[in-house]
Amino acid sequence: MLSVRPHDFFERKGNDLHCVIPISFPQAALGDEFEVPGIDGPINIKIPEGTQSGREIRIRGRGVPHLNDKGHGDLIVKVLVQIPRKLSRSQREW
Repeated sequence: MLSVRPHDFFERKGNDLHCVIPISFPQAALGDEFEVPGIDGPINIKIPEGTQSGREIRIRGRGVPHLNDKGHGDLIVKVLVQIPRKLSRSQREW
């Protein structure tokens, strides 16, 4: 029997890995690039401008290797936009 330990960052579903990345409102509105951890090392991902909270970005072939076959599953990054609860006076006047 194969047993897989839980991970702090990734959730495994079949051969796909899922993770959640919090980003700021400006990153979502204007777009951004940053690194996320991967099982084989860091992965650069691009967040397109206008990204909505809950959007999933699929990175093909960066998941778990297939057990008796060639290839890998995918890494699916779910983006959660964090909206500030309080704004400064200058931010409110914008």
